[in-house]
Amino acid sequence: MLFNPKFRGSVFISYRRTDSPGYVRALMSDMRNTFGSKQVFLDMEDVAAGSDFRVIIEEAVSNCELLLAIIGPGWVTARDEMQQRRLDDRNDFVRLEIVSALARKIPVIPVLVGNAKMPTAEELPMDLQTLVTLQAVPLSHERWDDDIIRLFTAIERVTVEPRIARQYSTALQKLDQGFWQEALKELEIIDSVEPHYLGVPEKIRPLRDLAQDLSRIGPGVRGWHNQAAAHPLACMLLLSLLPNVLAALFNYNFNWEVIIRPMTMRGIDQAEHYFQVSAIVVNTSGFSLGTALFVYLANPVSRGMADFVNGVTLSPSRLAFLRERCLMLGQYIALISVCLWIIAGPVYPLAIGALEWRDYVYFITSLAICGVIAATYPFLSVTWVCTHVLYLAFIAPGSTQAENTALLNRIDAWKWRYLMLAGALPMLVVTLGLVLSPQVGSRTASILLGVLGFCGLAGFIVALWLFRVIQADLALLKQATWAYGTKRDFRQE
Repeated sequence: MLFNPKFRGSVFISYRRTDSPGYVRALMSDMRNTFGSKQVFLDMEDVAAGSDFRVIIEEAVSNCELLLAIIGPGWVTARDEMQQRRLDDRNDFVRLEIVSALARKIPVIPVLVGNAKMPTAEELPMDLQTLVTLQAVPLSHERWDDDIIRLFTAIERVTVEPRIARQYSTALQKLDQGFWQEALKELEIIDSVEPHYLGVPEKIRPLRDLAQDLSRIGPGVRGWHNQAAAHPLACMLLLSLLPNVLAALFNYNFNWEVIIRPMTMRGIDQAEHYFQVSAIVVNTSGFSLGTALFVYLANPVSRGMADFVNGVTLSPSRLAFLRERCLMLGQYIALISVCLWIIAGPVYPLAIGALEWRDYVYFITSLAICGVIAATYPFLSVTWVCTHVLYLAFIAPGSTQAENTALLNRIDAWKWRYLMLAGALPMLVVTLGLVLSPQVGSRTASILLGVLGFCGLAGFIVALWLFRVIQADLALLKQATWAYGTKRDFRQE
């Protein structure tokens, strides 16, 4: 093995190739899996001819933090081609390695393999006799797992670097499996012991930023977060129904002023009765049906939040379903609201009858305005609750997938459309007011349009605030999706 003089803090394994090669290969495999391949290297037995063995070995040993002396059955009695005992040769690799470590006061752990016994002082040269005073660790095939644990415990007890290397390896594994919070704790421990270890500060910084950012969203952050998490269905229903109720009130009063009252003045006495009856039927049926559909779609998310609050462990498949359903609720309520307004549109003309062409224009106008309100504000408000409070509860280490990022990107694209609708609403109302006011002939209707235009402008400010919060939440949830996910799945994607 080639020596890297820049490497420091490693475990140096000293062994005889003819004495215990099988044990050394198995030990090397376990140590590299535990401490990392760069933390462990073998002795210099295969240094090229012509090299200054003493200088190279002293350099190698001086750069390690611990030396493992592998002692097999033939370690003491091994002889060279001249039948001279190797340990009696001052240029013997094993002797040079151990003597160099003892002279530099580098910890040495004798490891007994193949049922070998610890040599006595009489069997060793003078400069190796300190070896017999050291606590040895046996390593056998029969008790391999238990012996390895004892050896690794001994290594970590007398060294810093291997323990840090093991923590670092563990942290990287946890990070790769989506347990980024546990990985952050491990990396912070490493950073407190040995700053700048293998770029640990650079790995800690984004994880700390993510932890700090995620602390602002999710259930349990503030009082209202707790209420939304405890009663998500009621919260989302309230935010969905409020814009629809306001739209229904505007639609009723506007059509009353511009259609029903002129019809009454024209002598159509039943117009008022048909309008009121149809309004009651349409609104009662529409709100009931819309509420029922939304409750059906949102109920799994509500039950999932209840399980989360109660500490119930959710399966990965259920978490995946809840994440998708949670993000789609804003789109669902917008589609439900728009569809019901479209269905309700023809009901009034059919129920009332005897309408003039101007009446159809007013119906279509009010319907378009109410459709924009019914689509925009329920989507933004429900999506805000889902991304800001609920979604994070359905993320667990190793549960997220690349598909979740794709859905987050879709929501990111949709929010722009609804923001444009919110911005178009006040301009649409003002334009229609300027065009229709001379034709309407009703001061009350003009006031309604003016109030709606002002409310639309205020609503756009609210929509812009919701848009920005959702945008920040989505960016943060994309980071969380990556952090909580198994990196192998993301790489495959």
